[in-house]
Order: sequence, then structure tokens, then C-alpha cells
Amino acid sequence: MYQIEDRYLRPKKAQWLRRMYNTPFLCREELSVWRGENAAVLPLREIPGEDILFGRGGVVDQNGDYVPLSGIETRIMGAYPFENPAYRDETVVYCGYLVNHWGHFLVEAVSRLWYALEEGVQADKYVFFLDEGDKREIRGNFRMFFQLLNIWDKLEIINRPTVYREVIVPEIAFQCMKFYSPKFLKIFDTIADRITVQPQWQQPEKIFFTRSNFAKGNHFDFGLDGLDNYFGRNGYLVLAPETLTLEQMIWYIRGAKEVATISGSVHHNMLFARNGQKLNIVERFVINDDHQVGINQMRQLQVTSIDANYHLYTVDLVGPLFVGYNHILERYTRDQGLLPPEPYYASEKYRIKCFKQYMESYRDHYRYRWHMEPWYPEIADSLYEAYQDNYPYFREYLDGEKPIFREQYVQLHYIKQFIKRLTGKV
Repeated sequence: MYQIEDRYLRPKKAQWLRRMYNTPFLCREELSVWRGENAAVLPLREIPGEDILFGRGGVVDQNGDYVPLSGIETRIMGAYPFENPAYRDETVVYCGYLVNHWGHFLVEAVSRLWYALEEGVQADKYVFFLDEGDKREIRGNFRMFFQLLNIWDKLEIINRPTVYREVIVPEIAFQCMKFYSPKFLKIFDTIADRITVQPQWQQPEKIFFTRSNFAKGNHFDFGLDGLDNYFGRNGYLVLAPETLTLEQMIWYIRGAKEVATISGSVHHNMLFARNGQKLNIVERFVINDDHQVGINQMRQLQVTSIDANYHLYTVDLVGPLFVGYNHILERYTRDQGLLPPEPYYASEKYRIKCFKQYMESYRDHYRYRWHMEPWYPEIADSLYEAYQDNYPYFREYLDGEKPIFREQYVQLHYIKQFIKRLTGKV
């Protein structure tokens, strides 16, 4: 049974997380399969103004009717007019949209591949689609994933409407916050069982998957090197997952007694974990990750989430985002008998440096616009809670008593504030 430790989350955010875990999440042993002759597979086409994350695409039967089983609710849904499709005299397994994002790939793109592990499957190809007209070379860990499933040689990637002699559409084996099938986990267990371990690999007891290497130079993530220092001082091997082969990453995860990650798509790699493993998540968002809630339940993980973020403004999922050794991470450190980061990374000097970088990034990205994601109103209490929690750290800057940007030093308002401080009138 999974366990969730939420006392290191801000209270309202913790309440939202408990509601998410109390939402019915069904386990389904049996999944549906649709088969049709002379059916067309449609690549992704974005339709402006539609409230669909990726766009339209999927399978259309020989009568021109869309096959609902080929879509994913709110993500990829619906057909569109097309002419002069290509034709293949083959029986294929439809796999869906091959999104070029590792986290979405794990939780959505591969969720029909359970069918490849069923007994007696006979198919000429396994077909994914891209955006209409797009081209992409499948390499790295994406390619290794298919190789370890033994379907790489049968993979076909299309970018134009294509009709096949017969199309098999397996149902997705995992839908966020709704259901999963053990067949979904079998995909990842099968891959994990097939990795080749190299003799020079050494297995640490504790690993931390950092984001600092991936985020280097992106001007949206701040304070990450302080977290690297913190976990390194406490005996974690700090690993950048994007520098590892899939086999290495799986080997590190499965062999570790404790895995720590920063929140984002990196913790979706726990789909490769052993059931019941310990996972610590350093939260950089003010929201809870709904896909990770399902992964934690499916893998029965023992999870501790830590709100080590300085969230001030409503931002999109790109950021900017700012993490560090705040009072919540400090409390976690005391409770667990751990070491704090080196003094510089726990200092006000370092925090204010990161804050100014964060503010500059926010200004550059949003200028004077007010940003609001569609789902933000629902969690307005958590947003305000985070702002109130972090306001004391930066009060003088947020209240306009001290300048944030260099050009503010010559502005009359800040000159007046400086004179007041000199004269003791502040």
C-alpha cells in the first residue's frame, strides 16, 4: 500500500493532495481492443480555439467515423477532413501520438504498448503518428525503450493520413486520475527485466535526480545548485537523468533504497521502480502533479513531498520557478537528522541573488501581463498561501523599499528609500 507524508507541504496544498488521493482510481484487469479493415490513421492537427491539449488525430474507420478508443480525453480527440491518404497493405497496431517529451511519453505515448506483450499477437507494424508534416529521428532513450520491448524493427512513424488493410486499436492502459491496468506496469517491468548491467556500474543506496543540468541556461529555474549541494552533503549520488542511458537510469532507480527528485516529469521515471520504494519529492510548483499521484498509487511508493519553493506569482509550467533551503526544508532536515547545505547555499545572500534572477526572468517572460492558467482559480487558496509564506523572505523588495533591478537604483522612489534608511526614518 502506498504511503504519503504531506506534513512538509503547506497546509492548503496538502489538503488538495489528499483530495486527489481520495479520488477513485480504478484498477482494471481487462482492456478493450478495436479492430477495423481499411481504417485510416490521422497524424496530429492542431485546430485553433479548441480546448484540446495536443489536437486532433487518431483512427477513422472505413465509413469515415472516428474511433473514440483511439483518442485520449482532453489530450487528442477527433477527426478532420483529409484527401489522398497513403495506403499500406498491412495489419498494424495503433499506438497514438509520439510526443517529443519524455514525461508525456512515459505516461501517455506508450500506454497502448501492453498489447505488444500479449500472447499470440500478429502484426506487421506498430504505428505512431507525429504532427502533420513533421519529421523526427527517434534516438537515445526513446529508441532504447522500443528496442528493449523488441518492437523497434516493427516501428512505423507517420506524418500524413495513412490507410491500412487492418488497424488494431488497444485501449490506453492508464488515464490520469481515472484508472490504470496492471498491464501498464508490465510494460515497464518487462523493460527493466531486459536491461544489460555493466560491471563498472556502482550502486549507491541513495540517489537524487537533479534538474540543474537540464535547466542550465534556460533562465527559468533558480536555486537548483543549492539543492544539488544539499543532497550531495547527505550522501545522495546526484545524477542528471538526461545524461544517463535508459538502462543506467533503471538500474540506479531499482537498486536504490531511497530516490529523491525535484518535481516535474523526472519523477515519472518511477514507473520503472520496484513496488514500495521510498521517494522524496522536492516540490518546485505550487500545484500537485496529478500524473505522479497515479504513479505513486500504482507503484505503492512511500512518498514524502517537501515544499522547498519560493512561489510568489502565478506562472505557467515553464516558470520561472525558484527553490531553496526555506523554513520547510529546514524543518525536514531537522526531523530527519540531516545536514543543511553549505552555509553559502543557506544564506540570505544566495537567496536574494536567486530572487533577483527569478524576478528578472519573470519580467522578461511576462512583462506587465497577468498570467492565469485555466485551473488556477480552483487552487487560488494554495496560490495565496504560498505567496503569504514566502512574502517575509523578500518583503523589502516586494514593498519597494529596496531595488531589485540595476536601473531602479537611479529612480527617485528608491533614492528616497535609501535616504530614509541612512537617516533612520525607515
